[in-house]
Amino acid sequence: MLPTLRQLEYIVALADSGQFVEAARVCSVSQPALSKQIREVEELLGVELFERARPRVLLTGAGEEVVARARRLLLEAKELVGAARAYAGARQGTVRLGVIPTIAPYGLPGLLAKFRRLYPEVAFAIEELQTDDLLRELRLGAIDLGLLARPFEDQGLSGPDLIVEPFVLVAPAGHPLSAPERIATDEIAGASLILMQDGHCLRDQAMDVCRLAGSPPATTVTAASVATLVRMVESGLGATLLPASALSAEVRPGQDLVARSFGDDPPGRTLTLQWRASSPAQEWYTELGEVLREHYLSLNATMPEVGGPRPVLRSLRSTQGATPRPSDA
Repeated sequence: MLPTLRQLEYIVALADSGQFVEAARVCSVSQPALSKQIREVEELLGVELFERARPRVLLTGAGEEVVARARRLLLEAKELVGAARAYAGARQGTVRLGVIPTIAPYGLPGLLAKFRRLYPEVAFAIEELQTDDLLRELRLGAIDLGLLARPFEDQGLSGPDLIVEPFVLVAPAGHPLSAPERIATDEIAGASLILMQDGHCLRDQAMDVCRLAGSPPATTVTAASVATLVRMVESGLGATLLPASALSAEVRPGQDLVARSFGDDPPGRTLTLQWRASSPAQEWYTELGEVLREHYLSLNATMPEVGGPRPVLRSLRSTQGATPRPSDA
């Protein structure tokens, strides 16, 4: 006799949460029912999978091995269902999309409305994740797709690079970098910039631009979100680099902020849609990628005026690895 897929889901949920109550909530069953099923699996396998400690249960050595294999089996079961639906041409069910925090607030609202119009039978579940967490969840099968920025280790993944999004410098009025005209990359060499906290890819991308200018930024001020970043600039703490898609939402008249573009060959980042290379729904996901690409290009029509040429999001039709400049991560 073998454990059922449902029992494997219970085991994985308990391993992830460390608590029977929380695992039962995630699995939408009562705690006694979940406890009974997990005990049945342990008796079936002849080994204890969990150490019933407080306040969290712990995996035994055998439990770690079983949970790792259970994750793979559950992922393959989901892909089996996905393959059948893809073969039938179905556009239904739930698509779980992971998005990095510096993309989610600016591109998603209008995008989700388009998805609903085009795919009324599909529910899109959005999860905001930093790059490392997104990649881990994608590889584990916890999400189906990831919308993020390069570079990252893409082994085992597939998907198109969509657009190159330019960076724009934003500074408080009166700041040495606040001249109302285009800015050259070398002007920010050694400048004190406000950056995102460690773990955000936008921080790494901004650091790359500064290295391209000739030296890393001299700063100890960091922020946890783009909105906080802009509020710090507004308060006069320094300048920062923003992705162009954030301008309309974060930089508005009356804030005493100056936004400057980098001219005709701006540094930027490459946005990409990724999925597991083993996914049976690649044709369907490629279709979603085209919708994403066209959505981002439509943002050019509402891009605000800045010092210098208006920033333009450019289409990329190549697949993996397209990074027009070293700073386009």
